Amino acid sequence: MIIKIISIGSQPQKEINQLIESYTQKISAYSKVEWINLQLKLKDKNIKIKKELESQNILSKIDSNAFIVSLDEKGQTFSSVELSQQVEKIMLNHSNINFIIGGADGLDQGILEKSNLVMSLSHLTLPHQLVKVFLIEQIYRSYSIINNLPYHRE
Repeated sequence: MIIKIISIGSQPQKEINQLIESYTQKISAYSKVEWINLQLKLKDKNIKIKKELESQNILSKIDSNAFIVSLDEKGQTFSSVELSQQVEKIMLNHSNINFIIGGADGLDQGILEKSNLVMSLSHLTLPHQLVKVFLIEQIYRSYSIINNLPYHRE
């Protein structure tokens, strides 16, 4: 399984990046994880145009045969166990998953429509950089549940 995480925004701060790298390393026993961080310096203040430009950049990075999971505040929520079940189902039919994290204004509707799954990590508004930490931790937790590791407790 290859996991690609495509995000819009600045590089994480050093401390946050250390957490991201720690979970990425733990997952490497099960899957390759590739991070793609797109920094778009758009001068246009029009949110619609901005989201369309971000969408074009995201679409150019999506793998053609990947299962696409977009993160959106209006997406479906899962418990950690439910998410692990989703990941396990995806693994049976796909060799790669692309997770998409939009910019501050969210994802363009075209990306959401192209997605196989639109998921929300929380009903709370989360800082962009922490979304990366929460996502990679939940991916690791999913692998630990699938492989019966003691990381997840109920």
